[in-house]
Amino acid sequence: MRQARWLGEAGHEVTVHAFDRRQEHPPLDEVDGVTVVRHHLGQHTYGASFATLRGLRQFRQSALRACEETTPDLVVCHDADTLPLARRLRKVGIATVFDMHDLRHTWAKIGAPNRLDRRLASRWLEQRTRQGLPHADLVVTTSGALSKGGHPGLQQQVEVWGRDAQVLENRPNDGSFRSATPDDIWRVACLGRVRDLATVDLVIQAISSMPEDQRPVLRWAGDGVAAEAARQRLAESGLEVEVEGAFAHDDLDRLHDGVDVAIALYDPRRGNIADGALPVRMFEAAVRGVPSVVNADVLMGELASKEGFGAACAWNDAEALVAALHNARSLAVPDGAGRMPEAMRAGWLEAIEGLLA
Repeated sequence: MRQARWLGEAGHEVTVHAFDRRQEHPPLDEVDGVTVVRHHLGQHTYGASFATLRGLRQFRQSALRACEETTPDLVVCHDADTLPLARRLRKVGIATVFDMHDLRHTWAKIGAPNRLDRRLASRWLEQRTRQGLPHADLVVTTSGALSKGGHPGLQQQVEVWGRDAQVLENRPNDGSFRSATPDDIWRVACLGRVRDLATVDLVIQAISSMPEDQRPVLRWAGDGVAAEAARQRLAESGLEVEVEGAFAHDDLDRLHDGVDVAIALYDPRRGNIADGALPVRMFEAAVRGVPSVVNADVLMGELASKEGFGAACAWNDAEALVAALHNARSLAVPDGAGRMPEAMRAGWLEAIEGLLA
């Protein structure tokens, strides 16, 4: 929604088409001056199942019909799920932007990266993305290498595929957050969508290894395909845990209150993280003055260390995680850390305006 708001503030008429998988919201709405059309196509799950892929195909068809009927000047295709629209829309003279938040094909391997069917599905999805790239007038992605020879970002992956990409990191805007309110409880938090159990297992192992009188309270919140299983493991862990389910962006201020360290660790074997993704979780913590523990030896660790709001930690090492939690707790997050740079936002808007000229 933030890009839609920026375009609205710049004087454009903006409509967002969204796939309401659980049909929980009104089909037509207005949010901050932006028209939101939610496509109700039956109940559909999240994840990498064939049922999910069928639901996304139905959404693409429905969104394409809507675009052909209204003939907008520009369509932004968010993520590779909607990239196939670019080919059809370009034929009728509609400019398109491919906004690549992650590498979709890596999600197919989550949970079973070595299974033949998962590897074949991943290869097919990557091929589909590469085939769609030439049809987008502009490619935007959420990360890029900080320096020549540094850890690569998603921008570098797009370049391997033969296209240039503009970077717009997924950082919060000014005015969309407040500083976290501290308390006297030693607390760490893991907030966000739960797609696998690797992180919860590592966190439980690390905190359980600490002397009982030195263990932090763990705040855990989020939904996702593995959320229920993660909550079950937390309930059986014997740790002091504050658990919540799904939450909205408006809940983030409250969820960071009293948190000393946020945990933004991911299994790098599932892709995206190893490929240079910059998860919004660490930025949301930083803008509220909360330091994070992040993955080492990848772009997110390099960036968090450079900007002073995170401690990098080797994956799947409980002892290293304990040390990183203490290191992060001692950090004073610099003012302005994690925020969207105005130059980055302005550069994106200039590129969009160029397509509309």
